[in-house]
Amino acid sequence: MSTNKLNPLGYLQSQLSRRDFLRSCVMGMAGLMLPKNLVGNPFPKFIKDSGDHVLGRVTRTGQMLFQQPDAESKALVELLIDDLLSITGIRISESDSSQNRIWYEIGRKGFAHSRYIQPVDNLKNNTNTRIPQNGCLGEITVPFVDAFRQMDKNSQLVYRLYYASTYWVAGREEDRLGNVWYKLLDDRYYNHYYVPAVSLRLVPASELLPISPKVPWEEKRIEVNLGAQTMKAYEGDNVVFMSRISSGVRTREGGFSTPTGYYRTTLKRPCRHMAYPSDDTYTGFDLPGVPWVSYFTSKGVAFHGTYWHNDFGVPHSHGCINLTPEAARWVYLWTTPAVPPKEYVYSDNHGTRVIIN
Repeated sequence: MSTNKLNPLGYLQSQLSRRDFLRSCVMGMAGLMLPKNLVGNPFPKFIKDSGDHVLGRVTRTGQMLFQQPDAESKALVELLIDDLLSITGIRISESDSSQNRIWYEIGRKGFAHSRYIQPVDNLKNNTNTRIPQNGCLGEITVPFVDAFRQMDKNSQLVYRLYYASTYWVAGREEDRLGNVWYKLLDDRYYNHYYVPAVSLRLVPASELLPISPKVPWEEKRIEVNLGAQTMKAYEGDNVVFMSRISSGVRTREGGFSTPTGYYRTTLKRPCRHMAYPSDDTYTGFDLPGVPWVSYFTSKGVAFHGTYWHNDFGVPHSHGCINLTPEAARWVYLWTTPAVPPKEYVYSDNHGTRVIIN
């Protein structure tokens, strides 16, 4: 019998194409344990590469492309919000002292820190669909798409919607040219806007089934370590999931620190338009389609997915627990109460325990 130890990454790479292996690493690494409407740059540029790559979207203007994975190396070019980049590799910086030391190689032309680059896909969807009478959940599958007040790209631009954000689809309609649009519910202002249907996939009920439903709700718990910026999910004494997080940012004025204590996830929704007004002290935000929201306080603090940064391990939020969309989906499906696929908001008193230290 061979005594050679299996290298998990080496085995995974042998089973996948180089692009698929790179995609698995880029999409998954941000969560590993180790602002206004966001309608931004209207003419995003592409850094192209002929080889295998994964797409990344710049989420904030001011990111720099450096010669090396080191902010002290030569700066090559400034990146603008919604620029789409070719991620051709990953480096863990030895000189970076931050809690997030992940850098992306961009088109083999330079390196950019991962904190404001969202890994994305660019998948177009079948539009020969039917929407249930009460609507259903949809997920954006392209880097971004503009939403309009009417089924007309010359009508009022309402928001730019981003990859992995989720929305309640209220209807499917065709314009006079036969183009298919989805009518999305704005669950904050209770009006509607439209996006081209090819940009959004309808999430099937099979993907909304609860995880570990046979485990008694009393045996599930989540422990959040604010110092380490991590979360762990337990079934009894067994850790079944762990992820890096971004918690609330503390400031001298008190800021938006995540509250410590004991809570339960008693209210959940698969999508939520979150907003906070700007004032003289704080910068506000307006974020439609925040995905996979699991509330654990009566004041609206929740676990949820994040598409506006990729800097997990570093505090960023207004009090909530930011997770990658993939990690937030897992938390949403694993915690109680289990949300029926036909519901876009649901609550009961048998929520999963949440302990925040």
